[in-house]
Amino acid sequence: MKNMQRLPKLCGAVLACSLTMLLTACTGQSTQTTASAGTAASAESTASAAIDNSNTQIAVLTQEYNGDNIGEILFLSYDDTQADLQQYDGKNPEIESLNHTIANGVLTDYNDYMEKAGSDSWVEVRSYPFTSDEYLQIVTTYCECPTYAIDGNLYSYNFDRKNNRFMSVDDALADLKLDRDTVADTASGLIQDYYPNTSVTVESVDVAGFLIQEGASGPLTQLLLQVNATEDEVGDWEGFFGYTPALNELIRLNGQCLFDPSDMDQMNPPLSYQQGSASDPGDTVAGAYTLTFDTAGMDEIVPGKEYLLDSMVGFTVDTPQQVEYAEDAVLASIKSLEGDDIRLITLTPAEEYSDLLSYPAWLVVYETGENEDTKECEDVYVQTDIGDYRLHVSIPADFVQDYTDEVGKRLATLAFTET
Repeated sequence: MKNMQRLPKLCGAVLACSLTMLLTACTGQSTQTTASAGTAASAESTASAAIDNSNTQIAVLTQEYNGDNIGEILFLSYDDTQADLQQYDGKNPEIESLNHTIANGVLTDYNDYMEKAGSDSWVEVRSYPFTSDEYLQIVTTYCECPTYAIDGNLYSYNFDRKNNRFMSVDDALADLKLDRDTVADTASGLIQDYYPNTSVTVESVDVAGFLIQEGASGPLTQLLLQVNATEDEVGDWEGFFGYTPALNELIRLNGQCLFDPSDMDQMNPPLSYQQGSASDPGDTVAGAYTLTFDTAGMDEIVPGKEYLLDSMVGFTVDTPQQVEYAEDAVLASIKSLEGDDIRLITLTPAEEYSDLLSYPAWLVVYETGENEDTKECEDVYVQTDIGDYRLHVSIPADFVQDYTDEVGKRLATLAFTET
């Protein structure tokens, strides 16, 4: 099934500077995996000058939604009139090197694809910006679709604004006193532990990017990994993972939205990770897709919406009002449907269902009612580009154990169907 894509609500390219300037400003390497051949040398000379990056910011180079194609490419914009840049002819060499890498890398790939794009395929270039006092960071993913079990390629563009330094992956690894082989070996073991009940063999681990964020006791670096693996039941797959060495923690990243939208910059016009929280009713096409599951043997109470198993267990499919990707927003949405007096047991991101449906999903478990009317409810709450979807399961508390396996089997068949 083809993944649901964002509707073409925005069109055209939003350019904050000319591409010609980007391509001619420096002569660094034109690869996406290397910051620049001359970065180390220019960092020393440029950092010694009192270059002011207080007005440097992440801006949009290209933002297009043509049919199923998504083109989100960002770059750094800066004040080129400051006196400290006169010795560089008004250019900041480190920023120009970063922008040149983007222009000669993912932007070129995107433009080349769009020139030859066919009607049966599409490309998704998604970008995620992070701004702090210390760093300006862009993470970008590139995926040509349709694909099966492949997330595509990942890149990061990281700028140390105080030291005026375009940082490469190797710079980040050096700061962590790590090398690529050590990270690959450690991550491979953690990935095996991440899938304890499956026969996963890790073929390769590539440190494709990184992200520095503020932790409770200081900056934490998360290494962004591209992993190739094979699994007996699934076959070959490629996915994105985040590995934080300081915590020895590894997580799977959802290719449709790598990070929590609330942690990222809020761009205007909104990028794809923001559009899911849009409140404009025109942003949602009701009925364009239906959340389906195995209803065999159930009584159909309301066609396509409500079902009853053994006159005991209720299953309801509905489309709540679209909310932002956040625990409190999802809980508020459920309370608006089930009442404020629900007793929450757990509300957690559901990686299993996110992988199954290719969109961020939550598993919400709670109780309603009192005494003999007590029911345990289990909701799979899915947040897609065009709307939110929920499968609500309600079981009398005294019969939960009897139906746990059956409910699990039904939830494992969740899928999106075009209508």
